[in-house]
Amino acid sequence: MSPQAIPSWIQAFVLVGIALVVLLVPIKVLFEMTKGARDRMTRLRDLAGRLKERFGAVRVERGVLGPSLIRFTHEGRPATLSRPEEDEVLLRLEPTVQPGSCLVVETRGAVDWRFAILWDSFRVLGRIRTHDPLIDESLAIYATGSFGGYLRELALDGIPAEGKPTGLAESLVVLRRLPGVHRMKLIMSPPGGFRLALRLRADDLLYRPDELEALVHHAYRLYDLLVLS
Repeated sequence: MSPQAIPSWIQAFVLVGIALVVLLVPIKVLFEMTKGARDRMTRLRDLAGRLKERFGAVRVERGVLGPSLIRFTHEGRPATLSRPEEDEVLLRLEPTVQPGSCLVVETRGAVDWRFAILWDSFRVLGRIRTHDPLIDESLAIYATGSFGGYLRELALDGIPAEGKPTGLAESLVVLRRLPGVHRMKLIMSPPGGFRLALRLRADDLLYRPDELEALVHHAYRLYDLLVLS
């Protein structure tokens, strides 16, 4: 017995169904991506509006390949702010003098690593301890040996026997304790410049212009101490 031919209407129905799947799925994915990009741009523009309360020359720059960012100046010194992820803020300083040394300072995690890899410089940096609990119990500092010794002395000079910390120690403590910040990571290198990445647990920081000003102020203060001094 020869097999019966499949009715043409069934064939047409199957082909139409396949065509709909092939067309609609990419369209839906593209729509979601476009909607997500619009939402991110809206939030970035809202953030730029709040930055105008404390900073000058604020403007949003739409990214072509990378994330969009906000350009602004603090006391005439340029910087950019971007949000690579929903829970991340990246501050990048744009001074005329680039760092000459490599450094990583980050919030301590569950694992106490003895080294850090700086990929943009292909450098392995050793852990530097200040032997003061104010710094060592909450932050991990990685640097080369010679620069690490200078950094240790600079940090200890700002930790008095009584009273509040000053200088390098004060700025590190302020950045670590910014509202809504879960983890902070400062990265400094000749090819990568001076940048500060903040992983957020909440958006408190983004809605407080005074805290945003403190973020940029202490970032540039660290730059002055570590690069220009």
